[in-house]
Amino acid sequence: MKVSDLTIYHTNDIHARCEIFRELENIRKDSNTLLLDAGDAIAGSSTVFRLSEETLIQMNKVGYDALTMGNRELNYIRWVLKIRAQQANFPVLTANLIDLKGKTEGFFKPYIVKNLSGLKVGIFGLTPVQYNDDSAWLPFFKFRFLDPLEVSKKMAEELGREVDILILLSHLGIKDDSRIAGEVDGIDLIIGGHTHTLLETPLFINGTYIFQAGCHGNYLGKIKIRAQSGIKPSVQQLEYELIKNRYAKN
Repeated sequence: MKVSDLTIYHTNDIHARCEIFRELENIRKDSNTLLLDAGDAIAGSSTVFRLSEETLIQMNKVGYDALTMGNRELNYIRWVLKIRAQQANFPVLTANLIDLKGKTEGFFKPYIVKNLSGLKVGIFGLTPVQYNDDSAWLPFFKFRFLDPLEVSKKMAEELGREVDILILLSHLGIKDDSRIAGEVDGIDLIIGGHTHTLLETPLFINGTYIFQAGCHGNYLGKIKIRAQSGIKPSVQQLEYELIKNRYAKN
């Protein structure tokens, strides 16, 4: 068993407000650092897209480790998803989206595992459900949205066994994040987005810390944890700071 320190910086709902990346240029990443985004980073959406997303270019430059697929990153046109996957030098995560056509392999992943400072960190993503299985849109678009709560239970049971720290990178909103925390054991951190909630201090529900940093890149979240490998719960100590973006326009 080893005690290690880990720092996680997180953003959400940037909505192509690229001023946050000037703030992130001041962050010095090392082997004990993660940089994560909880979705809706780009300007596009499921119905509108750009051939080149400046936000993804900037995210590459500052070294993001993962982005969860928000409703803006989702697009029902598969070649748009392919372009976005090619533009991002980091994985796009969603564990509850299934392509019934089977044509998006490699465009997104359900989860990743990072080895940091002697800790195995598992990160899975959840996308907001756009329609249910009985919707007329399912046979038209042929994307199935799985129940986020059931997927969280599966990830906590299966992935949670393999890692020291389990992180849900969620674009579900604060209400659903709180429900998952209350009903699913074994998730250490939920880093969320979608509802543009500014949490100055994390919520703590059923052993799970919940974070969200507002919107438009006005703030950057910084989580510092001390964790011990080989035991549950792994997180022994946690400090949190919201960093005001000095370059924000509003």
